[in-house]
Amino acid sequence: MSDPKHIKDQVKKLLESDQRYQAIRLIQNTYNVSEGEAEKLLSTLDKDDEPTQNTPQPPAQSGCMGCFSGLFKIGSILFGLTGILLLGILAVVYYYAEDFKKESIPVRGIVADTVHLPRTSTDTIQNVYLVFNYEAKDSLRSFQTTTSYPETLYQVQDSVDLRVNPNDADYATIDDESFFDDVFLVFGIAAGVMFFFALVLWIIGRAANNKPAT
Repeated sequence: MSDPKHIKDQVKKLLESDQRYQAIRLIQNTYNVSEGEAEKLLSTLDKDDEPTQNTPQPPAQSGCMGCFSGLFKIGSILFGLTGILLLGILAVVYYYAEDFKKESIPVRGIVADTVHLPRTSTDTIQNVYLVFNYEAKDSLRSFQTTTSYPETLYQVQDSVDLRVNPNDADYATIDDESFFDDVFLVFGIAAGVMFFFALVLWIIGRAANNKPAT
C-alpha cells in the first residue's frame, strides 16, 4: 500500500494547481474506491489541513460582581460629569467677572445705611444689606446690595471701592476680589472632589470586573 503521507502530499499539490479531478482520480486508483468515496476522502484531507488551534476566551463576568462593576462605572461617569459641570460654571463666573471688571467704572462710595436681615436661631452673626451713596455720570446715586454681609464687616460712613455698570449707572457692586476668590475656591474644590470620587469608583469598577468569577 502506498504511503498515506506521500499520497496526501501529492493530492495537496494537485489541489494547489487547481487539478481537483486528478486528485480524485489519484485517490480512486490508490485506495480502489468509488468516485464518491474518493471525494469524501478528499474532503477529509482538506479538513485535516485546516488549523485547529482554539484560543481560550476569558470567562464572562457574571453574577453580582458584574452588576457592581457596572454600577461603579456609572457612578464614576456621573461624578465626572458633575465635576465638568462645576468647572463650566466656574468658567462662566470667571468670564463674566472679568468682563464686568474691564467694562465697569471704578468709583468711591460711602456706606449710607444698612438693612438688617431677619435673624434665625442658627445665625451666629447678624447679616445686613448695604446701601451705598456714590457719584456716577455727574449725579449722586444710591444702590442697595443684593448680597448680604456680616454687620461687623462694613460700618455706616465707611468708604469703599465700587464698580458701576457702564450701561446702568444705578447698579454698583463692591470691588471685592476676595469674594470671587472664595467662589473660585469653593467651586474648584468641589470639582476636584467630584473628579477624585470619579477616579476611585472607576478603579473599583475595573477591579470588580477583572475579578475571576467563582
